[in-house]
Amino acid sequence: MMNRKTFLKTLAAGTLGATMAPTAWASPYSRSGPLKNWAWVRGDFGTMAPWKAKFARWKAAGIDAILPEVKSPETLARIVRAAGDEGLEVHAWVVTMMQGGFEAKHPEWYAVNRNGASTAEHPPYVAYYKFLCPCRASVRDYLARYIASFAQVDGVRSIHLDYIRYPDVILPIALWPKYNLVQDREYPEYDYCYCAECRAQFAAKTGLDPLSLAHPSANDAWRQFRYDSITRVVHRLAEVAHAANRQLTAAVFPTPAIARRLVRQNWPKWPLDAVLPMLYHNFYNEPVSWLEGATREGVQALGGRIPLYAGLFVPALDPDALAEAARRTLAGGAAGIALFEAQAPTAAHWQKLKPVLQS
Repeated sequence: MMNRKTFLKTLAAGTLGATMAPTAWASPYSRSGPLKNWAWVRGDFGTMAPWKAKFARWKAAGIDAILPEVKSPETLARIVRAAGDEGLEVHAWVVTMMQGGFEAKHPEWYAVNRNGASTAEHPPYVAYYKFLCPCRASVRDYLARYIASFAQVDGVRSIHLDYIRYPDVILPIALWPKYNLVQDREYPEYDYCYCAECRAQFAAKTGLDPLSLAHPSANDAWRQFRYDSITRVVHRLAEVAHAANRQLTAAVFPTPAIARRLVRQNWPKWPLDAVLPMLYHNFYNEPVSWLEGATREGVQALGGRIPLYAGLFVPALDPDALAEAARRTLAGGAAGIALFEAQAPTAAHWQKLKPVLQS
């Protein structure tokens, strides 16, 4: 089995390359002034009464912005009003490329692996891993309409993209035992997308059919094509968000190298207003000290263009470790932290974390 050091070393190999340049609207970012701290939030938002005290408590603890997972603009509007009353920004957490519900009407929308299996019928890993294909104009049109419906909600600060990627061609190493896998290379059943549209577009660009490649993972043009396919979706959604005077943010894999290697995200090149890498150290069998370097890698890749807020996985951190994790990421250049998720910290966590956030 590939060990952790070898695994992480391979992430950086062969993943660099030119891609779409940042759009002209982006302005340089400098980390000056107070930190901004975030928290992802999930739950039943049918009524806001149970949430009011939580919102007030999180604000008092040093959280400035929440990212509620929403599935309808009506729900988002309720959250914006209730959280705004407590002084919290609201950023709509929207699942993007991973969506079920179109299998019957639009089976062609779904990504296809190197073996020819569609995520509509044979999703990898878990039953809900039904990913759309980013190359299809009809998919991008649908996503633009979907994002626009949330962007029209009064008071929402940003549309926050999640699952803006391909399925994991390689899972984070700590998850391999859970699925009884050893992913020491890119295996066909987890390698996407080889649908007719992707193959045709790549052939038009390069003269090659990706299915004819002896070693697809080693082909620079095929890797870059898929980075650019996701980046094209982000560009389209940025146009929608910015036209509605909303920011666009995204949850991404922890470092640029890991993101490109595992899920084809080239997020330093995306036209975002802020990025929230999921720096879940335990997924990679890494110590808390790893967070500082991982944060710095992302900050340096962004080149000061936008702020980076460090996503921390609270279930893997005791109170002292959470405080250390926050300090490590801030030392690495983060403009603040983002907790996954808001309900996870105990009173002891908040007690240890609050002085770090206030400093």
